[in-house]
Amino acid sequence: MSVNQKSTGTLRTRREILRRRRRERQVIVFGVAAIALGAVGFASYSVYSGEAEGPFSAPFVTPAGDFFSDIKLPCPPPDTLPMNVGEVPYRVLNATDRAGLAGEVSKTLEGRGFVPVGVGNSSRKYDGHVRISFGPEGLVQAYTLANQFSNYELVLDNRTNTTVDVLIGEAFSDVTGIRPLLAPELQPDILLTENAPCLPLRLVEPEPAPRIVPDDPFTIEPSPTPSPGDADVAAEDSITD
Repeated sequence: MSVNQKSTGTLRTRREILRRRRRERQVIVFGVAAIALGAVGFASYSVYSGEAEGPFSAPFVTPAGDFFSDIKLPCPPPDTLPMNVGEVPYRVLNATDRAGLAGEVSKTLEGRGFVPVGVGNSSRKYDGHVRISFGPEGLVQAYTLANQFSNYELVLDNRTNTTVDVLIGEAFSDVTGIRPLLAPELQPDILLTENAPCLPLRLVEPEPAPRIVPDDPFTIEPSPTPSPGDADVAAEDSITD
């Protein structure tokens, strides 16, 4: 046998081996792919039919109890306009040494239609401008009232009614502290907005409310249910009158 014949035979043998290995690899790859597709199809059908839970069945929401943030300001409800000022009860407290300041501010707010429920002096000093405290039920009321001031701080506490406390601090200015009545921020068709980073109400931890919270004039106390004895007495009185 010549050298050329030996070389040709060797090359043919190597080519056959390479083809065989290539076919084996292809069979393995296609086999694995078929098994994977079958597994995905089976899992998809199980989720679709309700026999198994999908990987995205858990909500993409951090539970409120597991959430922590330094942000203490609750956001106003989205797309919310200011309330009718005649439905916003407020109390003004003076945290300065300037006598009569709370009365002056309260008189101005009352003249604009807000509902006063008290005026007094704070036992604690406050160095800021205006601190507005409110409970979860008074969120919109607080934002509506806060618009009246050019510089303010909103603080959520755990009171259960809609009253709003306005604490006047040392930095409050008699001239620029309250916005002019015709200021653009006071237009009734402008949506309520926050003045600092905020979080949804449910994610904000409220502070303790003051020991004495004003009564809410818009809360209707349920009438006590008369006992049968009271009804009998009332009936007797109506007969004898």
